[in-house]
Amino acid sequence: MRKSRLLIPFIFLLTGFFSAYLFLNYSTGKAPLPPNDEPFSQPDSVVNNNNQFTQETDGLSEESRISKLEDEIKKLKQQMLRMNQSIESLPVETKATTSAFVGRTNNTFTPSILTRRLYSYESLIRGGIDQITAEDIVRRKNNFELKRLALQDRATRENYLNSQQYYDELNAINQNDVSLRDELGDDRYDEYLYTSKQNNRIKISSVMLGSAAEEVGIEKNDVVLSYNNKRMFTWQELKNATTEGSLGEFVSITIYRSGEQYSFTVPRGPLGIQLGSTRLEP
Repeated sequence: MRKSRLLIPFIFLLTGFFSAYLFLNYSTGKAPLPPNDEPFSQPDSVVNNNNQFTQETDGLSEESRISKLEDEIKKLKQQMLRMNQSIESLPVETKATTSAFVGRTNNTFTPSILTRRLYSYESLIRGGIDQITAEDIVRRKNNFELKRLALQDRATRENYLNSQQYYDELNAINQNDVSLRDELGDDRYDEYLYTSKQNNRIKISSVMLGSAAEEVGIEKNDVVLSYNNKRMFTWQELKNATTEGSLGEFVSITIYRSGEQYSFTVPRGPLGIQLGSTRLEP
């Protein structure tokens, strides 16, 4: 349904650009290319009958035509703005690949949309967290983020941003980061994600042939519950877990499939699966 609503203004947008193109051709005395040169073009008579903009501007002065064209362009810009706003309002489905395809990220501080949403006071309240606890978590998280921003500002002013000194200081700050999961515990955190309508499960969207995952029987659409006996809620957690420990060390992975739980033993390292996110009741 949302895609249909986006297609309608897009069709009007293309129609407007086509009309403007025809108008410019006629106003400059240039006729469309003959059918032999452009097999999909229509005869002039058909174009003239279908070009409503040209008909409306017949008999108008050059200034009036230009003014009318400018109005059409304004309308097109407004339609494009509405389309962009509609696209931005769509929920983002997070997709990624395990460490077989995705490299490690650097330590530069860039607060993600997910982080801002997790530590929003309103989100915590909607997730069933009491007001006192929610305010305390948000206050401490904001204080932590202010320290990172202060470091970034100081490093920029003193010209050592992205240097080893900067990363050492950033890592020292990160040691005291506020983890909502640690604050609430796994069960309460899981309940919070679900109640606040956030994704709380990792869904496997594809499995590479010949990969470690395929060899043990993991399938597309399986939902990952835990890795190495630690519960997993996001694909980033799973990606990080696969890079920990010794490469090739065997660990357990528990998945949910068709109402049943299954456990497999896989070697640490790339699993060869593409991951997405989904939301399931705890």
